[in-house]
Amino acid sequence: MYKIAFDVMGADNGSEVAVQSASEFLKSRKELYLVLVGDKKEIEESLRKFPIDENRFEIFETSEFIDMNGSIMDIRRKKDSSMVRALEMLKDKKVDAMITGGNSAAFIAGSHFILGELNGITRPGFMPTLPTAVDNKLTLLLDVGANLEADIEDIIGYAKMANIYSKNVLKVENPSVAQLNIGEEKSKGTLLQKEIYKELEADKNINFYGNLEARDILAGKVDIIVTDGYTGNMCLKAFEGASKILMTEIKAQLYKTIFTKLKALTLKKSFDNVSKKFDYKNHSGAILLGVDGIAFKAHGSSDVKSFKATLRMTCEAIENDVLNKIKKEIK
Repeated sequence: MYKIAFDVMGADNGSEVAVQSASEFLKSRKELYLVLVGDKKEIEESLRKFPIDENRFEIFETSEFIDMNGSIMDIRRKKDSSMVRALEMLKDKKVDAMITGGNSAAFIAGSHFILGELNGITRPGFMPTLPTAVDNKLTLLLDVGANLEADIEDIIGYAKMANIYSKNVLKVENPSVAQLNIGEEKSKGTLLQKEIYKELEADKNINFYGNLEARDILAGKVDIIVTDGYTGNMCLKAFEGASKILMTEIKAQLYKTIFTKLKALTLKKSFDNVSKKFDYKNHSGAILLGVDGIAFKAHGSSDVKSFKATLRMTCEAIENDVLNKIKKEIK
């Protein structure tokens, strides 16, 4: 049995949604034990609605939490916050991983000061898993916001760590790695992108695809896409926003008149499959690669489906011993 510390306090929708997701997810994972970190009274109230077997969890009480309006300074100011305590449990190896839906900047700062980086890594990267147009194929994109800037060493580190994750968690035999750029040609991009291209191309341990344009992120052409956090975050948010708006607009058009409603019934299964495939909530959450611990960040706006997806991804990282394999490779 393995343990996950779950900070249930910091997300937008309150602790009840997080506790509900824990209650539902534990039913499918017999080997999992959760430490619910946060306000004991709130957690106990939620547990009355969404009970959990007393042998499958415990409550770690804290007097504070860091919400989405917090700052990196709260890591120092709020030492008894649920996020800080969850990170400390991971640092002290009392748990195998931790999850939070709280403030991203505070989470990154806390991971730096409490967990520390792996040898050879100076800037960790957020790495979500994205659906693609190719059936049963997922793409890893990093960094998506842990650091706004990245140098050559950072990008090479991202490629190496994501390569290990893809092989062990997604079971891709020889993952292809692309650099996100404004064109596919080798000559495209700034001087930094051109230098990164040369380094990735020369690395015999990386199956380098070349440059990839943003319009092909979801095409399924590659397994891993590397970029700086500023660019990656904008691409991720654009995908999530476009996906949500597109599905909403399709639904509105299909149910516009009685005639379109009748036609929609014949296509319902097909539209449901597409909606499910590209619903980012089914792949919600991002691991912070490069810190000394398995630490996942859930969306601040996470609902039950999103939290359950993050819990699943965290379990997969633990089960496949991702952290130790990355340590070995980076070393």
